[in-house]
Amino acid sequence: MSKALELMPVLCVEHKTLARALSENTTEGDYIDVDYIKAVAKVYSKLPKFKNYDRKTFHEELNNDVVTQLYQIEADICTSAEKKYLQKVVKTETKSISLDDARELIGKNISKFSEEYGVDCRIIYNASKSTDEYYLETVIEEYDFDLWLMVMFSSEDQKIYVGNRSIFRSFDICEAKLVVDYVRNLIQITNGKLKRDLKIYCKEFKLNPRLYDIANNSIKTMLEMNYNRTGIEYGIDDSMKTQVAVYLKKTNLPILKEEMSLSESIATIFASGGNVQVNYNKKAEPMMYEVCITYNEFLRNPDAFKKFIEEPKIRKKWNFWSRRKKYRPEFFDKKFQPIAP
Repeated sequence: MSKALELMPVLCVEHKTLARALSENTTEGDYIDVDYIKAVAKVYSKLPKFKNYDRKTFHEELNNDVVTQLYQIEADICTSAEKKYLQKVVKTETKSISLDDARELIGKNISKFSEEYGVDCRIIYNASKSTDEYYLETVIEEYDFDLWLMVMFSSEDQKIYVGNRSIFRSFDICEAKLVVDYVRNLIQITNGKLKRDLKIYCKEFKLNPRLYDIANNSIKTMLEMNYNRTGIEYGIDDSMKTQVAVYLKKTNLPILKEEMSLSESIATIFASGGNVQVNYNKKAEPMMYEVCITYNEFLRNPDAFKKFIEEPKIRKKWNFWSRRKKYRPEFFDKKFQPIAP
């Protein structure tokens, strides 16, 4: 076979062990078993397409996508933490405090937090704007991703400003003690949950061009084969190198009881002998599943993805989640989109 292929414009890579295993254990149309992933990857690595791949460009794109994801994680965690903290703060009558005492309280505690939590602190005294500015920073060196918090004491505005990339809040001078607790809470969140989660995400997003292409092409193949077998329409957004978004529309997607029409509800009641309580609501609109999975999670267990797209449902795993939402045809492959009149 290899001799014949040499005479035709067909790429041929020899891997006798893999070829023998596939021949003995699979038939046409089967999915490649996860046990063969590494062997298949070796074959792919020999192809010119992957040999000449611009690795620098790929890793630049990957790094940009990772940073985008990290920004979103930072925003989600900080916003949630701030909301929970402010809900716990009991509104009490604030005691008056002089400008100098408030400035001293802020400066003393910021320096203390810097030493206690091991974060860098940069202080700028801006005489022209009458501000004392404190910048607390720590860096995840692997992705050169900085986590920072700014505290600005403004004598002119009689305000204390606190913020980072995702949150910003102003306090009156008389709330200086509240500012200290607020800043401590944000630093603890940054040094604890935020930093831990960011490192987990960074590890999850480690990928090389070869594995990216294998995962990306495998997902597309699975979706097409699943459509041919089950009729589940699909769409895919693979614009990011870290993860892929998939959209699934099942033509016989179950209608929830609260979405039934009046006639459907009556039929259900008769069929059940009158033992069903039904809410009469507007007719159900077409629905779809939005799915997000990281490429590494797919590579770890491609069979789980295969089973999921056959019978989609709501999932809540952080690196493989799905939710049900209103159907939007523009998210689907062109062949599934209605033709404009």
